[in-house]
Amino acid sequence: MERDIILSRLLEKYERSKHLLEPGASSRRVMLRVERKELPEYQYQNAAIRDEFNRAAEELAREGLVSAEWVKNRPVLSAVALNLKAVERCYQAAGRTHPRARAERVAEKVQAGLAHVDTPWIADWRDEVCERARNIYAVPHFCKKDPAVLPELLTALAQYDALRGEPVTMRAFSSRCYHDSKRFERNVREIFLEIARSRHPGLAEACEQSGLGVRDQLAYLGIYARPELYELSGRCALTTETGRLHVDAVWPFGIALPSTAVDAVRSIDLSGTGRVVFIENKTNYDEFLLSELDAGTLAVYHGGFLSPQKRKLFVKIAQALPEGAQAFFWADIDLGGFRMFSQLQALIPGLLPLRMGGEDVTAYRENGLPRSQEYLDRLAQTLESGDFPLFEGAIQRILEYGVTIEQEIFLGNR
Repeated sequence: MERDIILSRLLEKYERSKHLLEPGASSRRVMLRVERKELPEYQYQNAAIRDEFNRAAEELAREGLVSAEWVKNRPVLSAVALNLKAVERCYQAAGRTHPRARAERVAEKVQAGLAHVDTPWIADWRDEVCERARNIYAVPHFCKKDPAVLPELLTALAQYDALRGEPVTMRAFSSRCYHDSKRFERNVREIFLEIARSRHPGLAEACEQSGLGVRDQLAYLGIYARPELYELSGRCALTTETGRLHVDAVWPFGIALPSTAVDAVRSIDLSGTGRVVFIENKTNYDEFLLSELDAGTLAVYHGGFLSPQKRKLFVKIAQALPEGAQAFFWADIDLGGFRMFSQLQALIPGLLPLRMGGEDVTAYRENGLPRSQEYLDRLAQTLESGDFPLFEGAIQRILEYGVTIEQEIFLGNR
């Protein structure tokens, strides 16, 4: 045991030193100094413990793996230094794998497992992992903790790429990967999402602005714990492969369309509709149906982020709008609302904000949500860079009053 402790401590220091990547570039020794408590297990005042460590150090020194230094005229170690010319033998003696060999194995597995993927965020992760492994012998943290996770993760990433954007339930996805409907959720899901959040710009932004939970993050990527429900209400009809659904049959309450049905929608009839209103907040959406919905309006619950299936539905709605009809978006008057507007505007270029102007900030400032100076500074930067041109007035008022406006405020003050 004492041998393993000494060698492991020395190799850990070696891996943090310049010697690992640039052998011979430094004259500094890799050593453990007892007086600096770099070998805390060595209790020189306890004769039994001291003697066991002394014997282990002497044995390692005889094998040429370390050199031992002693306190003058006392049977007490002062330091143990690694023999840099015997590093490979030290790893063998300690039962450890040299970081170079471990990193190369990881790089080979990642490259082989993801050689043909086209999904940008997966390919980006693959390339960086391989580059770091081969240049600085660094591997993802989970490879150190549990190497068995890597093959399962690579299977999931490759299978996700093969979906080519098609939606799938989490259990079905897991079965495709492992012939086990729960293994993805049990073993791989957290690491899969960790990589996606760090590499997928849309998911990272959605998490920042909406605080998405695990299931919503997966849904954003097209993996559903269960089908999402997309709510809409108005005088419209949906034509599918098997028939025609008249949404206004349940006026004004509308319907909830499962995400699995979106691909079956062949056309949407919005004749007579003059505007579509996307409403981010569910409570505001429900209230809008009861108090403001009219025959010329289609109301759509937006829900905060656009999963692939929701995006498909919104595009179909936009394409079905009659010529001259307008599209509006209503959300919190804050940075998150502005970003969501921009995302939806990318799908519907003529999109306009509803109740998100500077006058609305002024009208409801007494009930506004106070913001930190850091938040206001970030908002000021967007004003300077012109990120949200349609919201310049609102941003100026937010900076003036130091508050943002949540949608629910409108419910009790209209």
